[in-house]
Amino acid sequence: MTTPHATPRATTEGTVYTVTGGDWDEVVESALKADDERIIVNMGPQHPSTHGVLRLILEIDGETVTEARCGIGYLHTGIEKNLEFRNWTQGTTFVTRMDYLTPFFNEAAYCLGVEKLLGIEDQIPDRATVLRVLLMELNRISSHLVCIATGGMELGATTIMIYGFRDRELVLDLFELITGLRMNHAFIRPGGLAQDLPRARSTSCASSSGP
Repeated sequence: MTTPHATPRATTEGTVYTVTGGDWDEVVESALKADDERIIVNMGPQHPSTHGVLRLILEIDGETVTEARCGIGYLHTGIEKNLEFRNWTQGTTFVTRMDYLTPFFNEAAYCLGVEKLLGIEDQIPDRATVLRVLLMELNRISSHLVCIATGGMELGATTIMIYGFRDRELVLDLFELITGLRMNHAFIRPGGLAQDLPRARSTSCASSSGP
């Protein structure tokens, strides 16, 4: 086998190198013999079936997929780099978006890390800790409902899809009441929470004109 050799050639687009010898000759020869139906297709990462987090590089011969390679990590949007230019509190607005189904878990994990780094773990109010856990438990339920609902849809059970998302709405309504948002709350903050629970509203005297 000959040693690969690159021959430069000047063009209007810049220097072009033609590689010959070694395995390159075999690659070129195979490409020339290949069927015209053989194409490379990128499936994702924005394809509906990949949910924005997966890219598939498909080699297709006619209607047959002959090779599939995976490119993962498309949910990574440079969050760590962005956090380098933000303060501790602003960081929660980034980490809450790392998983849109369980944002409270990301917020809590981030804040626990920040609090440990700052050495203020023993200064977190017990009420804030309890509320964090309650919010995460509700979030866990809503996340499982999405899993079961979409899993049922994949199997053709449209009823469970409807019921799952219907019941998830009850949890999201609670989140909206407490934090003002249905998702991506940035409510759990280093040191505690953004605010306390909203005050209970009495409706028994809503139409009363008295004091």
